[in-house]
Amino acid sequence: MVTTLVLSLLVGSLLQPIHTAPVFSHGLNVGDISDHRVTEASGLASSRIHASVLYTHNDKGDSSRIFAVDADSGRVLAELNINHARNYDWEDIAVGVCPNAPTKSCIYIGDTGDHAGDGSVKNIYVVEEPLLLTDGDLNPMVTLHYDWNVLDTETVMVDPNGNVILISKVHGGVGQIGMIPSSAFLSSSTYQITNTSTLNIPPTTHNDPVGGDISPNGREVLLRTHDTIYYWRVDNMDYLTALSTISPVVVSHVKEHKGEAVAWDSLGNGYFTCSEGHNQPIYYFRRNSL
Repeated sequence: MVTTLVLSLLVGSLLQPIHTAPVFSHGLNVGDISDHRVTEASGLASSRIHASVLYTHNDKGDSSRIFAVDADSGRVLAELNINHARNYDWEDIAVGVCPNAPTKSCIYIGDTGDHAGDGSVKNIYVVEEPLLLTDGDLNPMVTLHYDWNVLDTETVMVDPNGNVILISKVHGGVGQIGMIPSSAFLSSSTYQITNTSTLNIPPTTHNDPVGGDISPNGREVLLRTHDTIYYWRVDNMDYLTALSTISPVVVSHVKEHKGEAVAWDSLGNGYFTCSEGHNQPIYYFRRNSL
């Protein structure tokens, strides 16, 4: 009976799906962001309603604006001012379902960074993706203030259910992972992050991580440090557990001047990166295998 049980467990384990890490191409320069208004592209996110469009924003101290960028050339298509918002230290941007309209697509902007040593303001602005990409203003659908006992966060990601995953930036790279459930964006009160875990990446010599993104289907995560891009497969969308217990795979990366931004394309067929600075290239890494 024991032998039969062991054989059954062995056969069962062999029948479980085995996911091999995908292979991505070397970075292809698809265009330069030469517009003088974009000087510190700190975050990057792919539009879900406009083909080959990326959203980006400047780091600390800029006005409260984001830019729509042509992913095939780097040309700025629109400057979008966010009303009733302030850029203390915008660090990352993501696209996902809207909090109170799951059939619509929203842009999540994280004012989550610390540039003065006194902590971040901890605000997330949520605006609906515009149907037309022309210069103009966007009103936040939600402005969520959260409380969390970390000073600096440069990674803001949104899963397919509208839950927000944050990862703090610390020297050595072993930051904290926190989650804000989608339901919190329907409330006017401050959300207290208490459910956290510790990021499982090899120790670094920098203040890391600096950006990340969840794939459109929710099953893959990219996380960027100053020297590396890490990849996780997360089939059950339990990101706090996966990113704290599973060892990531290193994927293709270009050493950029001050690279902080990474974003999946809208279909999950590859990812983009770019760097802070003037006239910086956009790199695209195409998936070569599943």
